[in-house]
Amino acid sequence: MARMAHPQAMQPAKPGPTRTAAARMPQKFPTGGRYLSYIAFGATSFIYLYVALQVLRMVNALASGEAAWNALLESLAHPVYLAFNAFTFLVLVWAGWRFLIKLSAKAQPKKVGPLRPPPAQAVPPLFGALWLAASALVIVVLWGIFP
Repeated sequence: MARMAHPQAMQPAKPGPTRTAAARMPQKFPTGGRYLSYIAFGATSFIYLYVALQVLRMVNALASGEAAWNALLESLAHPVYLAFNAFTFLVLVWAGWRFLIKLSAKAQPKKVGPLRPPPAQAVPPLFGALWLAASALVIVVLWGIFP
């Protein structure tokens, strides 16, 4: 059974003409149903924050000179950083798949001008193929194969 929520959690600013039911937490919250996936998706923001701070650290090292940049590159070669980067890559792939593929398929309009979108079952593979192609292009450019 659902547990009671805070008594003032859903209280209106001024009393209405009818009484409202007491606020209750959802039955399966926080580990049942889809809640765990929602929480994990929201928690990816901490990884994005850390990566953004790392980018700022890298920009600062670039501005500080070649010695600071080389010291930063040495510190980033530590196995902990490499493991974190691998974990970050997996998180980005999961979050990108969840957001771009699953959500985009549900958010397609019924009609765009005179054109109808492809069937809902075809949207995830199409977005997946585009995403893989864009990722391959980025990898090729970063690898230095394509200038």
